[in-house]
Amino acid sequence: MSEWIGRDLEQLRRLRGLRREDVAAQLSLSPSTIRNIEHDETYNVSLDLLRQVAEVVGATVRISLEIPEQSGGHEQAGSDVVVEESHEDHHVVTNERFIRRVREHYPDCPLTNSQIGRRMWQFAHSRGAVLMKGRKQVRPTLSPSIVSYRVPTTSAAYSVKASDIDALDRFADRLGRAYKDKKGQVLVPVK
Repeated sequence: MSEWIGRDLEQLRRLRGLRREDVAAQLSLSPSTIRNIEHDETYNVSLDLLRQVAEVVGATVRISLEIPEQSGGHEQAGSDVVVEESHEDHHVVTNERFIRRVREHYPDCPLTNSQIGRRMWQFAHSRGAVLMKGRKQVRPTLSPSIVSYRVPTTSAAYSVKASDIDALDRFADRLGRAYKDKKGQVLVPVK
């Protein structure tokens, strides 16, 4: 499952062969409302409307409440890596770390910060990463006059195996080497 329910709803809608217009018509909404639900994580959608859209595409919405366990973990000041003492073989990293790595080492990378963040999460998730905190606003830690690139404004945190940190850094480097082909499509090298 993706981190935004709207993407899952879009995937189900497409699997059912429905257009946005079809779903919107059944709910007396505009197709742009369906598009916003599917793609805009900041769109203010009610739980009731999410349930209605889910019903049209043949799904149900379930809500769960997870209470985080209190641990003796500590955050390193000024760092985006958190080492939890109870899980020494795991690190909590933010995709902000990888976006900054790409921007600092590959200033010509054509991917947007959002694209880098999503691709990093997908790669980490495929290696067993667990989402700790969804996207949240972040404050720049560096003055805009110091950096020559657009700093990330949102970031997600996820827990990864310590042994996967190098693989994530290598993948970020691959993303940094992305380029546009003659048709203007962005391509990421295989290695």
